[in-house]
Formats: sequence, structure tokens, C-alpha cells
Amino acid sequence: MSSRHRGRSLALMCLYQIDLVGTDPNRAMKFDWYDKKISKEEKDYAIFLVKGVVEKRESIDNLIKKYSENWELSRISVVNRCILRLSILSLQKEPFLAGPVVISEAVELTKEFETEESAHFINGLLDAFYKKEILASNGKLGEHGTDPQK
Repeated sequence: MSSRHRGRSLALMCLYQIDLVGTDPNRAMKFDWYDKKISKEEKDYAIFLVKGVVEKRESIDNLIKKYSENWELSRISVVNRCILRLSILSLQKEPFLAGPVVISEAVELTKEFETEESAHFINGLLDAFYKKEILASNGKLGEHGTDPQK
């Protein structure tokens, strides 16, 4: 498992605690609840993601509402909300990562922590967001609404 994948998994677990239980973000980011060895790189990346989501949560949630088509945010499972939040943050704040890679990683996390059906939902929402918000705003959307890098 790559350091980035482990970092995203840690961030997901941390965001889950914050969302479901109301754990203070600073407390959750100490990772004393995690019983496996964490490298500095994994921990730093997880903290980057968690802090970003906490700071941008309202705007990220508005984007999730916009692209979830007839789904209230409260109807989306906590795990799926957290995956969407950290993936949208990555798409916005990590331009050096290819969008399809971020989306693929989100789908893998969803399969790991949720269901195959949820993975389709996550993929569809993130793909629409990526094409309409990231590629279109950068003028990189192909003539048929596709990513020319694919």
C-alpha cells in the first residue's frame, strides 16, 4: 500500500470520527487511536487532508450537494461524505495529481470501506465535479466533455 493511500485512509478515518462522533479535529489528528505504525509522510499527508477538509467543509459540502443530484447530504453515508470531501479537496488543492488518479483512489477507498454500489455513486459524482469544475475552469475540457488526458 502506498504512503499516499495510507495517508488518505488515515484522513478518512479521522474525518469519520470528526463527522460521526464530533471528535475535536486537533484531537483526532494526534492519531493515538490508531494502533499501527504511521510514517511521518503518511501522518503529514493525512493532516494536510484533514485540515483542508475542516477549513473548506462548507464549500466542499455545497459542491457535493450540487453534484449529488437529488440526494440530500444527510442521506449520503458518513463514510461516503468523508471520501467525497477529501477527494474534492485533493482535486482542488493538489493540481499535480491527475484527476482520474484521485477519482480512482476514491473508488478504491469506497470499495475498501463501503460497497461496490457506493463506488459507482462516488465515481459518478467526482467525475462530474472534475469535468465541470476543474477541467472546464482550466479550459482543458475536450469538445465532447471529456478529459483529453484519458
